[in-house]
Amino acid sequence: MSQPDLVLGISPHSDSGTITILLQDDHITALRIHHHGHWIPVKPLPGAFVVNVGDTLEVWSNGRYKSVQHRAVTNESRARISIAMLVSPHDEAEMGPAEPMLRNSPAMYRSIKCIDYMRHFMGRKLDGKALDFLKLQANS
Repeated sequence: MSQPDLVLGISPHSDSGTITILLQDDHITALRIHHHGHWIPVKPLPGAFVVNVGDTLEVWSNGRYKSVQHRAVTNESRARISIAMLVSPHDEAEMGPAEPMLRNSPAMYRSIKCIDYMRHFMGRKLDGKALDFLKLQANS
């Protein structure tokens, strides 16, 4: 028997890696994305994947592609299953704006090793985007 009152959803966060590929349950709308101050439900399309941009891709693209803040909520009447595949760079990879992204605009983020970003990400409360500490002051 389903007991959604005993189950937590996932707190608001953005994914730390490059991209996340998500296969949602076709019958339960649990994923919400934060857009312009509102939580918008992402209605599943049968057989379709949701692809989320992660923090690493936001930094590599110098903010051109934004990681999406999202959360998952429980359902009172039905259990759900979602399958996620996270794509992340090697621990020693540099996480900073890629040179081609700096041709027409200044760097918006400082560089850091991916492992150091993961340590920061995992050491904090899951509550919103973790990228703020990488933003350069002039571009905040």
